[in-house]
Amino acid sequence: MITSLRARAITDRIVIHCSATLPEQNIGRVEIDQWHKARGWAGIGYHFIIRRDGALEHGREATKVGAHARGYNRRAIGVCLVGGVDGSGRPSANFTGAQWAMLERLLAALKLVWPAAKVIGHNEVSAKACPSFDVQAWLSALPDAQLT
Repeated sequence: MITSLRARAITDRIVIHCSATLPEQNIGRVEIDQWHKARGWAGIGYHFIIRRDGALEHGREATKVGAHARGYNRRAIGVCLVGGVDGSGRPSANFTGAQWAMLERLLAALKLVWPAAKVIGHNEVSAKACPSFDVQAWLSALPDAQLT
């Protein structure tokens, strides 16, 4: 089934994900786009990808409906951190310092555009370990209270 690329009417969530890849797998937009197309989607479902070196890549156009969190796609931006599992395939918040810093900067920028959007982890709306960390605990430890 092909997901259409229609515009989102509202944006009230920013959902944080991980790619569920090993730390040494420095994949990005191109690989994730291929994976999502193989699932029958119109292309990459995330709006933003943060690579291991902290580089930000743009996925699906930010104003379009994503394909990343069932039941929330029509109202959410999807952000994917590359990594998130250890050598045994278990969830692991093995993200780099550069990724954490870029995530914080990206969220600050997104909150300027969509100030009412609540930042959540994929695991808050799905029975998954993704993004392999507690987003609310991470947010509460940040000095910028505007990100919550």
